[in-house]
Amino acid sequence: MTTAELALESPTRRAGEDVFAWTVFPVAMFGSIGLAIAMLNAGANPLLAFALPLLLGYAIVIAGERLYPHVADWSRNHGDVRTDAAWAASIIATGQLMGPAVGLAAIALGGWLSSRLGSPLWPGDWHLAAQLALALVVVEFFQYWVHRLQHETDIMWRFHATHHSAPRLYWLNAARFHVVDIAINNLAVTIPLIALGAGANVIALWILAVTIHGICQHANMKIRCGPLNWIFSMAELHRWHHTRRESNANYGQTLILWDILFGTRFLPSDRKPPADIGIDNLDAFPMTWWAQMLSPFRWSRIVAESAGH
Repeated sequence: MTTAELALESPTRRAGEDVFAWTVFPVAMFGSIGLAIAMLNAGANPLLAFALPLLLGYAIVIAGERLYPHVADWSRNHGDVRTDAAWAASIIATGQLMGPAVGLAAIALGGWLSSRLGSPLWPGDWHLAAQLALALVVVEFFQYWVHRLQHETDIMWRFHATHHSAPRLYWLNAARFHVVDIAINNLAVTIPLIALGAGANVIALWILAVTIHGICQHANMKIRCGPLNWIFSMAELHRWHHTRRESNANYGQTLILWDILFGTRFLPSDRKPPADIGIDNLDAFPMTWWAQMLSPFRWSRIVAESAGH
């Protein structure tokens, strides 16, 4: 076993660890979604039907990181909490500022599509769970290609590098995204859903699902998904996406479907992802929020300083 693999092993196995690892993601993901659908069907306030399941998901993941950490060293503060909290606030503000413009663009596109393809375009009579599944599949196609381009084109990578600068994985750095990066993602996913006519409840469920999935995907806790790794882009796959040498794979944000179809799914069975994550050959990348905000515009200097290291 290599040093990197040893770093992934807990000093001792705790009681209930295997049961936790196999159940935490289904409980957090499907439990939160199921609760939200039940509350909506019972006529609960949509905001409450979104907020309570979201809090449930966060509580499960945050407690899980304390009880059953994946990498012991990732449990300590690496000087990154303030930066990640600032990015979380930034992307919330970005979404709020973009909301009206995105909504208008999507409604205009939806009207154009309806006039040519017929109306309605969205199967609003389906069960909410089925509509959510369809929303995930449709949205993931656009997210997959945006994410892949963020890795394969220099100009987009300059903004996306902020996400990969995280020195460890834990629930809060699921929000470590440059505002330009998250704005592009918002455009790619929100406009198709609204344009196709997905209702407010479906969009709220989709936001809930991708948020809970995102914090589980980045969580520093024991997770085993087995066959679900052929459906969801969960932590076992996503940890490889954050490695220094093998990050150009597993682009799915929530589903792994399009990675399978386009040949970018990566989950080797003979080794575990290393605990040393980050950006290869870019040691001078800044670690504070404001410096990261400016980093795409100082890219040449960062590259030059990294070469000097």
